[in-house]
Amino acid sequence: MDFLDKLGEIAKDTINKTSDSLEINRINNDITLELNNIAIYERQLGQHFWKKFMEGEAMSEEPLHICNKIVASQDKIRVLEGEIAKIKRDREAQKAERAERKRREAEQSALEEESSVISDEGEEQTEPAKDHICDFCGAVLTEEQNFCGNCGNPTTKKDLDI
Repeated sequence: MDFLDKLGEIAKDTINKTSDSLEINRINNDITLELNNIAIYERQLGQHFWKKFMEGEAMSEEPLHICNKIVASQDKIRVLEGEIAKIKRDREAQKAERAERKRREAEQSALEEESSVISDEGEEQTEPAKDHICDFCGAVLTEEQNFCGNCGNPTTKKDLDI
């Protein structure tokens, strides 16, 4: 009987702990709900003062100071967004420059290959398969390639105009 009494005691203790844990979780959820309500009220209060600021109404020093901080942060955001735009423009310009350089190299390579087709006697040999240029990076592609070996993009197989 001792074993069953201990087992019953352990079960009661477990039930009490579970019940306490559930009650604590419920109370913590209520606290979180009230904290969220406070955040909403603070936001509404802030919107009230921001509206007064934007309308040019006279305000006490503290809310005016906070509104000026918001304006400074908005200005900083615009500057940072400009920096992002500049980085993107520079990256695109570098990408275009690399593609153009690779395209010129491919054209030069194709010209060199074409000139090597002529034999020592000056007779033209059979023309090799035409190469293609990758639309994305300018790399030279062979007839059989479905994807660029340089950038991995699918090929459109445009013939080189030489």
